[in-house]
Amino acid sequence: MYATCPRRALRAALPLLMVLALASCALPQVTRRPAQTDYRLRTPRIVQPAPGLAALTLRLLPVHAAPGLEGVDMLYSPKPLQLMPYRDSRWLVPPAEMIDSALRGALARQAWVAAVEGGDAPGSAGASLRCRLDSLEHDVYAGRVELGMRCQIYVGAAQDLRASWSFEASRPVAVQDAAHYAQATQDLLDQAAASLLRRTAHTLERAPAA
Repeated sequence: MYATCPRRALRAALPLLMVLALASCALPQVTRRPAQTDYRLRTPRIVQPAPGLAALTLRLLPVHAAPGLEGVDMLYSPKPLQLMPYRDSRWLVPPAEMIDSALRGALARQAWVAAVEGGDAPGSAGASLRCRLDSLEHDVYAGRVELGMRCQIYVGAAQDLRASWSFEASRPVAVQDAAHYAQATQDLLDQAAASLLRRTAHTLERAPAA
């Protein structure tokens, strides 16, 4: 008599166990999103000689960004006329801020730059640079990363506009992902900074600050 009680209890519990098992199968599966990856841009290690130029104080106005590039989204184009942000990858800070920091660091490395000032408007510095980020995207459709910038160079006490510089270039990438996008952007920034340093030194050599 006592041996049959556990079997009866088990038979009574089986329907409840089946209901619980089916209910657990019906629960939505929880998926873990991939970890967010942040990318940054470094200061280009470039030295541009300007032997005929005395060291001067140069002011770099804050680098501004075209509409749509103010945030930290890493933008890619999967097909023409479409632009989307990477879901799990982003820039550490807005690209214009990183480019601003990179250009300041690159200018500070030059023997012909005594100091790099900040500020929102040209001041008493011997020369000033005003730059704008016009484009930065990963064109997956074409398999390349594109970067576009423009700068103006002001010289002298009156801060006269002496030169305008523009940079538009692309770099092919073998793998269409955020990591290769970031590396290609760094390569393009190095190229843009080298070009800007050459143009600035050449402009100042021809028209030294008063």
